[in-house]
Amino acid sequence: MKIQFFGGAQTVTGSEHLLSINGKRIMLECGLFQGKRKDSYEKNRNFPFDVTKIDAMLLSHAHIDHSGNIPNLVKNGFHNQILATYATVDLCEIMLRDTAHLQEMDVQWMNKIHSKNHQPLVEPLYTMADVEKSLSSFNGVRYNESVKVTPGVTATFLDAGHILGSAGILLEITENGRKLRVGFSGDAGRPNMPILRDPNLLFDLDVLIMESTYGNRVHPSSEDMEEELAQIVQDASKSKGKIIIPAFAVGRTQMLAYILHKLSDQGRIPNIPIYIDSPMANSATEVFRKHPECFDRETERIFLNSHEDPFGFGRLKY
Repeated sequence: MKIQFFGGAQTVTGSEHLLSINGKRIMLECGLFQGKRKDSYEKNRNFPFDVTKIDAMLLSHAHIDHSGNIPNLVKNGFHNQILATYATVDLCEIMLRDTAHLQEMDVQWMNKIHSKNHQPLVEPLYTMADVEKSLSSFNGVRYNESVKVTPGVTATFLDAGHILGSAGILLEITENGRKLRVGFSGDAGRPNMPILRDPNLLFDLDVLIMESTYGNRVHPSSEDMEEELAQIVQDASKSKGKIIIPAFAVGRTQMLAYILHKLSDQGRIPNIPIYIDSPMANSATEVFRKHPECFDRETERIFLNSHEDPFGFGRLKY
């Protein structure tokens, strides 16, 4: 077995790892490098390996720094299966289309400037058509279900508790008569957080490939976060102020809606209107509603058992 790291190492974005096992090549992730336009454009456009010789891809979750260069991979000749959880597949439909749209708009703006300055025009990294082609390669898998990837390699997706559908991946490998257990953490979530189940840990490994973005940080508890948010809302209401919360459309927005719903039901915040103004967040919330199998027991107990929508209540408007 050979492991190569082409992104997400010495940098946070652009996660991209390559395993060579039994003469086959398996990709873990295919994320976008994000940073200065020129540098990231070149890194994203040029793959440091033969794309046509990749036999399979495993995707831990839908965040763009892990999935965002998949359409370009397909555009350049990758034609095999991409395995991810069902929720990740559904989120990728939204997020990859959005990324393609942003790239097309960015290139339109750049080419106006290039045209005025008599410079060569540029092309987007990939287009909406490339996204649609790549989505046909996705195959959904269930948590804790072992699936064959290539000869001698099976993969099991375990709940990572990071975003909806996120997974750590256990690879069970037989190569030259030797058995190995290789774990890939993806992005590991925190325990005791709203909505999602706690991370399902990988055990008894021979090799662990893991991220460590927040490895040295102590996070506040979810109870402390809820109390702080409740206090902010109370203070703003008393002073007749307005609260503007910038939040990622996938994950953070749904968590905020969930917490505000919970605080409202508990009478811990006043009766004020709440608006979520983001078409992408609206679409992502629909995917959350589609996948209650990813929710933790508290969400089931508080909302689902009483047939309430965790992400919608009277004063919340999308």
